Amino acid sequence: MNGRRRWTLAIFLFTIGDALALQVRGALVPSLQAAFDVSPALLGLVAPAGTVGFLLAILVVGTSAGRLQVRRTVLGALAVATVTFVAMGVAPVYLLFLGFLVVQGSADGVVRGLDRPILAHFYPEQRGRVFNVYALVWALGAATAPLLVNAALAVGTWRWVFFALALVFLPAAFLLARADPPSLEEGERSLSWADFRALLSDWRIVGVVLALVCSGSIEGSIFTWLPYYANGFLTPAQANLLLSGFLVSYIPGRAVYSVLVERVDPLALVVVLSLCCVPTLYVAFTATDPLVVVGAVLLTGLFISGLFPTVSAFGVDVAPAYSGPVNAIATAGNYAGLSLAPAAVGVAAARTDIGAALSGLAGVAVAFALVTGTLRLHVGRSPDTTPAE
Repeated sequence: MNGRRRWTLAIFLFTIGDALALQVRGALVPSLQAAFDVSPALLGLVAPAGTVGFLLAILVVGTSAGRLQVRRTVLGALAVATVTFVAMGVAPVYLLFLGFLVVQGSADGVVRGLDRPILAHFYPEQRGRVFNVYALVWALGAATAPLLVNAALAVGTWRWVFFALALVFLPAAFLLARADPPSLEEGERSLSWADFRALLSDWRIVGVVLALVCSGSIEGSIFTWLPYYANGFLTPAQANLLLSGFLVSYIPGRAVYSVLVERVDPLALVVVLSLCCVPTLYVAFTATDPLVVVGAVLLTGLFISGLFPTVSAFGVDVAPAYSGPVNAIATAGNYAGLSLAPAAVGVAAARTDIGAALSGLAGVAVAFALVTGTLRLHVGRSPDTTPAE
């Protein structure tokens, strides 16, 4: 196995584990509430706790990607994440559980700050397609997470989920222990503070970040609160299966979009997809018929699955020589939405109800369409639409 294939396989294996770690959180919300006896507002802190360290790590690592010893950095982060999973499984109080979650998210952020830049340098002519395949692999892991939770609850307790997660990064670590450092260390330009400010002032990058905050807000709210919402009309196991179904719908969606993105305008594609999400999101959290809710949830997953990978690939194409920093900025925007929106939903749910709080996500989908539509119009009128160096 050559170096490129070894790194690609290791990244995809990590991605499966990362998706599992993220998606078990929402499926475990009812169990965490029962175990620690906390309110919905405090349960909403699960998402920001898992993201605050992640965001800091991905920004620091992503903006330093050209100066790091990539293999050692990734292996160290995988080791920290593995130990932290065990610690989360034995946490006696909610506050300590959240603290370990911060550490685990930070370790994941280190790897996420490097994985897609590595892929971008390995496959410079196929970034859109590779990023959608990467996202497809993520969806495979994510769809398995609620099933893992159901299996653990059927034979033991919620703590067993984290003991199982302690094993998920070992295959990737085994592959990388025998790998040579990737070309990222030679191909990525060093980023000065002035370069970083220039990236942040590029209106295309600003548009990408705003769009990904919106898509992250929708996904994070559903990831965290869908099982809790569905517990109102389904059994806990069925509610977790609904989240799994939502994530399974990402798989055909991303398989199709990985092909479409090379044949149609990517920004026009995501505008259409986000507009399709508006009615499905509203119906999913206002309908009273469980079958209608299930259908709307699955359609939402199919449509929303193409937003993040397609927009983030566009962002990297804006400045391909700075793929690490652009990936960090874009992912930080996405995870800002993933962390802040679920907390806001928790606060709103405490004042109204969870269905009303989640139905507001339809408005966020409209905001995404406005941002990406504006970005597309300006890119179309711009005399220079080639990626900036």
